[in-house]
Amino acid sequence: MAKCHYCGESAGFLRSVHKECKERDKQAKQQKENAQQQMREMCKDAARSGIGLDDLPDRMRAAAARAGFSLDSEQLYTYMSDGWGQALEEGLADSYLSAAEISKLNRFRTHLGIPEEWLNRSGDFDKFRLSISLGYLKDGVIPRFDMPRSQLPFNLMKSEEMIALFDDVRYYKEVTRREYRGSSMGMSVRVAKGVYLRPGTFRGRPVETVSMEHQDDGTLGLTTKHLYYLGESTGRSFRIRLEKIVTFDPYNDGLRIMRDTAAAKPEAFIMENADAWFLINAIYAVLDMDEVTLPRADAPTIDDLLEDVIGDPQDSGADDGFALGGGGMHSLGN
Repeated sequence: MAKCHYCGESAGFLRSVHKECKERDKQAKQQKENAQQQMREMCKDAARSGIGLDDLPDRMRAAAARAGFSLDSEQLYTYMSDGWGQALEEGLADSYLSAAEISKLNRFRTHLGIPEEWLNRSGDFDKFRLSISLGYLKDGVIPRFDMPRSQLPFNLMKSEEMIALFDDVRYYKEVTRREYRGSSMGMSVRVAKGVYLRPGTFRGRPVETVSMEHQDDGTLGLTTKHLYYLGESTGRSFRIRLEKIVTFDPYNDGLRIMRDTAAAKPEAFIMENADAWFLINAIYAVLDMDEVTLPRADAPTIDDLLEDVIGDPQDSGADDGFALGGGGMHSLGN
């Protein structure tokens, strides 16, 4: 007779498990899942409120012990970063991240010492970082870009500052193709073996098809004055002055533009969703500035500014916030 998969004892004739063992295993798995969800909720609430950070690891270990399992440091980071990501998403649900929310989210990760790579497993930390950068731009503050000009892929003008670089950006451009379509009139008549004559006419007309076609993959740069692009396969590079762009058509995964020139055709840059959201909002923020003041050589970078927004988690009265746009946009890359 076969032995039970769970307890190793004889399971009986034509059986592989005990019904009781199977039910206990099911309950144990459910208890573990409940405990995991409870720990994520603990972390989310702590990140949202800024309360209970000191004893959070102990409370998480106690919840795990009640469900019959233990936690190592990597598992703690996993649930903490999951909860932090959920708190960030809740903060962004109303398209608005207040200064108090930023302060609490930042304090959670620094107080508990969570590495950025854990928070960024799904791109959450990049989204958090971009929201802070955009907030400063909306306030008229341009953070110093954390890369020397000599290492940038573009030759910037002295009167502009790099704001962001985006890798793996697909460049599309509208292409018009023309072909002739038509038909012939008359019947074919055999005049010799293998020779036919059609005493008719051919009527054709040009047909144009217009489509957005992939041109290259490369790097897109946004400065206080221009959009720069460098293609990897063709080596083609160009820049577009922001003030010379007639229309901005934002999408979840990119931006389509039209230049202010007589022969202009629509162009599009396709990228990650968070990058696309930041790009269009950062462009609007720069264009809204009455006067662009470039950062000094010793001005803080966005990472320096990130450390400056830790603040007091109990200061919930801070209602100044960073607006996060992008609602109602559709996908361009599909």
